[in-house]
Amino acid sequence: MDHSRDLQEAGRQLLHQLSDDIHHPPAGGLTREELIRRSRQISSTTGAAIKEQLDTLTGVLDAFLAGRASEDALRFYTSTQYKINVNELAGFMPGLRALSGGAAADDFADAGKILSTADPSPCPKISVIITTYNRQAFLKQAVDSILQQDYPRVEVTVIDDCSSDGTEEMMASAFGGEPRVIFMRNRVNSGPGNNRRKALAAHGDGQFILFLDDDDYLIDRSYLSKAVLAHQTHPGLSFVAANVFLEYSRSQKLTLSSLGLNPVTDKHDYFMNFEQQGYPKPASTLTALFSREALMSIDILNMKMVNDASIYLRALLTGDAGFIDTLAGVYRIHGNNITFNLSQSFLIENLEEKRNIRNMATQRYGYSKPEMSEWFNHNVYDTISYYLMNSAQSHTDFKFMYSWASMHAPEAYTRLKRQFRTKLMKKQLLRVSFVRALLNR
Repeated sequence: MDHSRDLQEAGRQLLHQLSDDIHHPPAGGLTREELIRRSRQISSTTGAAIKEQLDTLTGVLDAFLAGRASEDALRFYTSTQYKINVNELAGFMPGLRALSGGAAADDFADAGKILSTADPSPCPKISVIITTYNRQAFLKQAVDSILQQDYPRVEVTVIDDCSSDGTEEMMASAFGGEPRVIFMRNRVNSGPGNNRRKALAAHGDGQFILFLDDDDYLIDRSYLSKAVLAHQTHPGLSFVAANVFLEYSRSQKLTLSSLGLNPVTDKHDYFMNFEQQGYPKPASTLTALFSREALMSIDILNMKMVNDASIYLRALLTGDAGFIDTLAGVYRIHGNNITFNLSQSFLIENLEEKRNIRNMATQRYGYSKPEMSEWFNHNVYDTISYYLMNSAQSHTDFKFMYSWASMHAPEAYTRLKRQFRTKLMKKQLLRVSFVRALLNR
């Protein structure tokens, strides 16, 4: 059975039915709430697998009607997931616009129109840094998604970590004559963190900075305009971020990922509760437009681990976080995004960065030592327990991580010993050859 074809047909039927409802409204008129109710009703008549994705379609339509998704986002979703151009459904988009009544859940819906008509010279410059390695098929889409933004003053720096898949040739062919694109190429592979620092130091002179991964992309062409206007409306924000689609590359399924945070979220609250319930981390740095001043003040050019969580945590020491409740981009999830096989060296580097952040918080930003000790122990426990559950292979892995925790985070060490005592005993038993032999019989 071709499930993708079944899904596309189900999506077409739903949209055509909604279009018919718009053209032939009931006597009392058609409301936004009634259209969404009708969409859910149609979805409920399908099988579970298709219903799940039709429910996402209903969610995207609802977001558009509420001003939480642009026409760009709606068109992207229907064309990608259902191979339908909603503009070709006669009267459908005008009908949706009428039902929305010009609704906007944020204060930045007209940012693109405001800034795109202005002389670009006084507009703050945005420097976009894209690190890449052997992903030329994705990279072009990422770069294009920035160049298609309606914001008038953007510069993209692509730093290629010694790719062998024709990335350099593709960049020359596609963007060689584009003055807004700078291409850098390493002679040896040095990793994304080093490349972010290198490209930022060389070309990141914009008032605002966006770190974009080579396999992610923006879909709302006015998003950067909205994000700049958010910064200007709330001076002192460390960054502005938004919602995204999650694209599961293997199944080609798109789902909604909404942050659900306040338009301005207090830096202390977000920092202390980062990645805990009610304080989610944005998807990578796909939508995060950082203040360059904030990045420089947290010493980003000297960071050893320049990953998304570390950048967010350091930035939150300097200013509040801004959020725009809109669907701005697509974050791809595939085999290379997340791995359970984390190395000890990676974990220790991550923990050492958390220790640096703890020290920075107390020494430069007025955080108390007791609260930061609690914060650090919580982060050590979460990080090491994740490693022990998913990546630890032998008793020596446990011993190594226990030793580090005992030295640097005693409270976390006590919790870890208590929780993983049984698992460690099993690892020790497996060291004994005759026990291994018995178990393998």
